[in-house]
Formats: sequence, structure tokens, C-alpha cells
Amino acid sequence: MTNTLWQDDHIYAAPDCPAIDADFQRAAEALTEIANLLASLPETRDINALRHLLRAIRRQANAVKAQAWNSQTFAYNRLSRNGRDEAARVLLSRGQQLQARLAQLVKPVALFWLNAPEDQVRALLQDPELFELAYLIRHDRRLQDQALSLESEQLIEGLAVDGLQAWGDLYDSLVARLRPEVAGEPMGLAQADNLLAHPDRARRASAWHGIQAAWAGEQETVAAILNAINGWRNELAAQRGKGRRLDALDLSCHQGHLERTTLETLMAQAEAHKALGRRALRAMACAQGITDFAPWDLYAPAPYGAQASFGFGQALTLVADAFAAFDPEMGEFARMMADRGWIDAAPSDNRRSGAYCTEYADPAEPRVFLTFEGTMDNVITLAHELGHAWHSWLLRDAPLAQRDYPKTLAETASLFAETLVRDALLARAQTREQRLTIAWMDGERVASLLLDIPSRFHFERALVAGRAEGYLGAGQLRAMMKSAKQQWYGDSLSQYDELFWASKGHFSIADLGFYNYPYLFGYLFSLGLYAQKERVGADFVPAYRALLADTGRMSAESLVEKHLGVDIREPAFWQESLHQVEEAVERLERLV
Repeated sequence: MTNTLWQDDHIYAAPDCPAIDADFQRAAEALTEIANLLASLPETRDINALRHLLRAIRRQANAVKAQAWNSQTFAYNRLSRNGRDEAARVLLSRGQQLQARLAQLVKPVALFWLNAPEDQVRALLQDPELFELAYLIRHDRRLQDQALSLESEQLIEGLAVDGLQAWGDLYDSLVARLRPEVAGEPMGLAQADNLLAHPDRARRASAWHGIQAAWAGEQETVAAILNAINGWRNELAAQRGKGRRLDALDLSCHQGHLERTTLETLMAQAEAHKALGRRALRAMACAQGITDFAPWDLYAPAPYGAQASFGFGQALTLVADAFAAFDPEMGEFARMMADRGWIDAAPSDNRRSGAYCTEYADPAEPRVFLTFEGTMDNVITLAHELGHAWHSWLLRDAPLAQRDYPKTLAETASLFAETLVRDALLARAQTREQRLTIAWMDGERVASLLLDIPSRFHFERALVAGRAEGYLGAGQLRAMMKSAKQQWYGDSLSQYDELFWASKGHFSIADLGFYNYPYLFGYLFSLGLYAQKERVGADFVPAYRALLADTGRMSAESLVEKHLGVDIREPAFWQESLHQVEEAVERLERLV
């Protein structure tokens, strides 16, 4: 296998190199300049002078934001590769503190945009540079009544670094140091996770039980993390909602630029079609001759024929060729990611589990992280993360604020990329076994996105409600997780992963709740887009790019209405995508 490592020396040579101190000094000078500019904000009445002042503040703030962004990305990436890199942990904290200091300092500007009279906002946004913020300003003004005093808002930003954010950092540190024991062999969590896709059932079971034992030893710590994060959010919502109380899903939808009606429609359709996920699992169990299908069987490979093993170069070529058949530039981009050292895939000590895509602010360069050990699941994960990276790359020239698109729309490009690769594999499949392998992956995805994701959503709703009543111990969280899994999986599983709340890091993301339904949204939305691709043909490529380019400046509803001409508040759009899901399940059932 050809391993890859990030090549980030042009960003920083090390997390404690002198260039970092110099950049932080420049950021400190910019903060001082912002403070000087802000002194004149309350007295500035002339509209032209106000435009000039707000532009000047924004430019300085963007420079500081880019520095905080870059330093945190560099540090987090280093910690992902080695969770015991203390210099990287120090840099991550410095970046978080800088981000918090900036947020505190420019809070008067944020409150100005929230509270300014509508005619003044309209006049200011006629300025081309300020107009880049128009969508976000309009979006934020919907929560005008949730703002606190300037002093309170600044206090929240300051306390969050060593309060809310610290709990998420603790979880990441925990993941890096866990060493599950699999068949008597201690190993990193990422390596153990990869064994869940092993063809030998006993090996999978050993890995699953090893991971469970590791998390069981830390369950009270993770319970404390979840209680702290959700307790913070509940209290903050209560303080903000003295006049109009918004619940956690209202706030999540606002953060995801999605209407609550759309989310409810989406989840109702998932509930109505959860039998498809159960059918997929039953077909997979039947093919393997398993009567007690268990959590360690969820990612088992197709049972027939030799299990393919891929070198990294081979996997990259497969993904890049599939991308290129759709959009040649997308294929070249995937190869460029590897050529430039923007993918880190080699197993390493103290490596975090999972995969992700991130990016630097300046230069605007994406990065992909995964642990590649040659499985088909690894290939699909590579496609998924490169789909994210392509989305980021298309936005590289956009204003900084518009490059930070909402999570609801973040999973569209990634899941679309997965579908490109699956279809390419299916097109070249010549034997029944090869077609089954692709249908099997589709079945896994159906089960994951119609059962696992909704069960996470169900659990988190219970978590938020339960935390409002008091502290939730590990035993209570296990019971809540079991109940959520049971509601969605039913008897398609012989037992449930009661510790999933501990092992799934999405629940412990400090600044983002309900990072579950965006995957379901992205899955069904990407299928809807894929159907458009088949109908429209070559003209779909520029249309797809245009859609991705708008994700940082439109709500989900407006985006889909503009580019597809449909209303995603209504069930019809989701039902069309779910019809494709049913066809995938039927294909799997025929092949097994």
C-alpha cells in the first residue's frame, strides 16, 4: 500500500515554530486596530462613513479569522495523526483563544447588524463588499430577539473556550488514547474500527467487543462530557429565550439553514420507510447465513468470492476515474489532492478514529483524513471525503463567510461522490459476485442512513430533553440509546449497541448539536440530484457546480427551489429519492 502523509510545511514547519508566533503577533496588532475602529462605531451616523468603517473592521477581522482558522486546522490535523502531540494541543488552544477574542471584540458589530433599522441595513448592503454578508445578516436577524446584552454576549464567548469547547477537546483527547484489546492485541481505535469490516465474523466480533470494553471503561467520562455540553446549550437557550423560547431543534435548524417544517417532513418520510433499512439488513443476514445478526455484522463485506484488497494508489485511481467520467476537472482534482500531499491516510500510533475533510483559510486548501487499510469501505470513505474536498475547492475564491456552508448542505457533495464511485463499480461489474459487492454497499448505506442516522436523531432528542430535567448517568444514557436503536432497527438486529453514544464522536461536538440528520438530508438530496444528472445529461455538470457554489449563501429550501424547482417542505421530493432506495434494496434482495 502506498501511504500518504499531509505535506503542510508551507503552512507551518511545526506547531511551535517561530512563524506561528509571528502570525499571532500580527493578529494581536489587527485586534488592536479593530478596537480602535470600534471606538467610533456608536457615533458614526453618516451612511457613507458607516460603510467605510464596517468595511475596515471586516477586513481586519477576516485577517484574524484566517489566522485562528489556520492555526486550529494545523493543530487539529496534527492531533488527529497523533493525539499525544502536546505542542499541537497548545497551538489548538491558542487558536481557540484567538477566535474567542475576535468574537468578543467584534460583538458590537454583530449586535449592530442584528438591531439596526431595516432601512439602514438595506442602505449599507448596497455596498458591494458588505453585500457579501447580506444573506448571513438576514439569516441572523431572524433570531434578533435571542440576543443578550453586549457584556453578556462577550462573556459567553470568553467562557466557551475553557467551558463548552474544552469538553469537546476532552473527548478528542480520549479518542486518541483509547487502546482496545482485540484477541489479546492492544491497538489504536482507528485500527480496531477497520476490523469491523473484516470478512471473518469472529474477528469482527472480537474487534467490536474490544471497542465496547474500551468505551465501557470511559463511559462515565463521556457521560460527563455529554451532560456538560447539553447543559450549557440548555442554559444558554433559556437565557436567550426569556421572550421567545426556542428548543434545541429550532436552534439546530437555524444553524443548519433549514426550516423546521422541512426537517419534520424529512424525518416523517424516514419513519415511513424504515422497513427498507430492515429489509436490507435481513437480506445481508440471509446471504451470510446468520440468524443472530449483530452490531459487528453491520459492516461485514459481501460473502461471496475473494475479498478485494486495494492499495492506496489503486483506490485513488478508481475514485478519480469515477469522478472524471462525470466531470474531468473533478477527477484531476482528486489526483491533485494526493500529488500535493493533501490526504493523510497512513495508519499511525495514537491516531484518532473516523475520517473527515477540513480546509485552511489562506491558502484555501482542503485536507482529507482517514485511516486506509485496503478495504472497500476505505475506498468509499475516500470518495466521500474527496467529495467534501471538491465542494470546498469550488468555493475557494468565495468570501470567507460564504465558504463556511451549513452542515445540512455539507453532506450533499460527499454522498453524491460516493454514488459516482458505486455506479462506476457497478458499470464495470461482469459477474454476479461483483454486482453483489456493489449492491451490498448500497444495502449498508440504506441501513446506515435510514436506521442508524434516525436512531441517533431519536437518541439526541431524548438526551436534550432528559438533560433539561437533570444529570444523566451512563446507565440512563445506555437505556436511552437502546430504546432509540430498538425503535428503528426492530428485530433486524439481535442486540443493540448501548454504548454508541460514547463511541460516536458526533454527540460530543461542542459547538454543533444534532449532527445526524444532515447525513439523511444529504443522502436523499444527493439521490435527487443524481436523478437530475441522468435526466439532464452533460448540462448537469455546470448546474451541479452552481448549486454547490450557492451553499454558503442560501437556505436549503431556497437552494433547491432555485436549482431544481421543487419544494423540499413537501414529501414528494423525498419520496422520489426513497423510490430509488427501494430499487437498491430490491436489487440486493434479488442477488442474495
